[in-house]
Amino acid sequence: MGYLPTLPRKYKGVIIGGFVLLAVCAVFAVFGSRGVMHLRNLQQQQASAEAVAFRLQDRNRAVREHLRRLESDDAYLEKIARERLGWIKPGEHVYRVTRSGKDR
Repeated sequence: MGYLPTLPRKYKGVIIGGFVLLAVCAVFAVFGSRGVMHLRNLQQQQASAEAVAFRLQDRNRAVREHLRRLESDDAYLEKIARERLGWIKPGEHVYRVTRSGKDR
């Protein structure tokens, strides 16, 4: 198999121009406003938004459960009131432990 004949000068310019155009298109495909880098950035934003949504959904579930128990479970309501308000029943003894001065 022999070598291909050389191209005329006018075709060499077209081929070089085509390669330059192809390189410019490749750069825009990677770094342009709708390129691969932009797509990766959007995917990262979506992943973080989904993580926030999952945490909020879990928090909503916990709050709904807490409200349901406050409405229907008297023992739970009493427990919460005693913890938050410091209420004690008659006959109970409360012991409070404080830190000593050197532990602070």
